[in-house]
Amino acid sequence: MSAVAASAPGKAVLLGEYAVLDGAPALVMAVDRRARVQVSPCASRDSRVEVPQLGLAPVGFRLADRGEIAWQGSEASQPSFQRARALLEWLLASERSRPPGRSGLRICIDTGDLYQVTSTGPTKLGLGSSAAMTVALAGALAVYSAPVSMAEQLDWLTRELLSPYRAGQGGRGSGIDLAASLHGGVLRFQLGPQGVSAVPIDLPKALKLAFVWTGEAASTPAFLDRYAHWTASAPVEAERMRQSLGECCQAAMETLRTDDASGLMTCINNYRQLMGKIGDLAGLPVVSEALNEIARVASAFGLACKPCGAGGGDLAMLAGIDEQALELACDSLASRGWSRLRLDAAQQGLRVEQGRA
Repeated sequence: MSAVAASAPGKAVLLGEYAVLDGAPALVMAVDRRARVQVSPCASRDSRVEVPQLGLAPVGFRLADRGEIAWQGSEASQPSFQRARALLEWLLASERSRPPGRSGLRICIDTGDLYQVTSTGPTKLGLGSSAAMTVALAGALAVYSAPVSMAEQLDWLTRELLSPYRAGQGGRGSGIDLAASLHGGVLRFQLGPQGVSAVPIDLPKALKLAFVWTGEAASTPAFLDRYAHWTASAPVEAERMRQSLGECCQAAMETLRTDDASGLMTCINNYRQLMGKIGDLAGLPVVSEALNEIARVASAFGLACKPCGAGGGDLAMLAGIDEQALELACDSLASRGWSRLRLDAAQQGLRVEQGRA
């Protein structure tokens, strides 16, 4: 039986965090660091999942006729495995991604490109490792089970994957990271009454980006949960904030239409200030002290800066039109302990290859 290898890129949210949850347009870029999954047959009925970044031994299971999974061993109950476990249970219960018969599977999941190795072990960089893993795993299982064209596969995954993925985030996430991993490139992403819109878009030609890791990992689901509690408890303030965020997002989209790099830089700085206000009002460290200091350095070099994602740590994005200023700012930040991540746009999203085991 043929083995299947799949990969999907991580993401960097360029603008629209929080606002995207209320229907505002947001910008996301797929990045050239990928999650990789390989699905291959086993000689016996016993299957196993290997996820080295979780620090667990291979997790064993057996697959029944209708896709029910009988997990084996204590590793399947570890908290760090629950996201992968829920995803596998959903995928293998679906006829579209359930392998025929009950022969064993070896599933290898590698998200190492989306982690930073530190003295305390692998740490998430904030590049959407969960979404990239979700897309790569779903794509690999779908092709392993019933080979179809990439167009058919992307259509099915786009329609069917968002709901279970958002459920894994407690229903709080928008799915913007999932769209980046599926489609690649730079996307204008929006939630609307008719569903999800993810449209390829070009950034201004003169705009240059750099990404700096704060050294602090952040939990997006935890931030979104606390943000939701704040919006429910302070509806008037929350509505004013939604309006301000939405107006900034719309202004940014206009700069893309006119290829206005300087105008987009202004929107990026304005959005950082709004994210800081969210933090003040909701009692969240959205723009942490590290992110504030990174923004001050960026400003000294004439650059725009904002958190890249829900905030609290992870990535800072620097934007400018002067390549030398960008390099000097990154050198200055590196001297203070904040290293640059060399990230480029990944033009291709999900990629699947079939071979022989």
